[in-house]
Amino acid sequence: MNEHAKIYRPLDVGLNAAILAITSRLFPDGFDVCETAPGTYQELKNHLDAGKRLVIYSGGSNGTIYADPEVNYAFRAWHDYIHWKGGFDFSVEGETAVCEEQCRQLIERYGDSARRWCDILRAEIIGQRLYYQRHKKYVCDQRAFIEEYIRDPEITLMWSLW
Repeated sequence: MNEHAKIYRPLDVGLNAAILAITSRLFPDGFDVCETAPGTYQELKNHLDAGKRLVIYSGGSNGTIYADPEVNYAFRAWHDYIHWKGGFDFSVEGETAVCEEQCRQLIERYGDSARRWCDILRAEIIGQRLYYQRHKKYVCDQRAFIEEYIRDPEITLMWSLW
């Protein structure tokens, strides 16, 4: 089957719904999506500290584990908000701290049923960051990478086929 002809389904519809619920609570008036958005932590901090509306990068939002660009944008908004609110930079340590805060929020709101969602977020945020750090390229098949990373992070990071 042609890559573009694939029918994408969300990896977890419950996670999609949780992301949309959390983001709508954080941003009742929404946020902007654009081809240009703050690219560094300092740019994000300066932008939001100045009282400006959050801007999310629009690129790379097709073919994600969410199967819907709008959910991917909502995830990015929530993620970037935590970077800013928590003072977490874009380093591996900062990304890990943001991921763990997102997991804390999910578990606080949804209980133990959110633990699988946390595994997915750790694979998406931390796993993909570590993969990029090791291989100097982005994951092409996000869904396959995340499913494998949840099963065995170390082996998944060794392969450069994603």
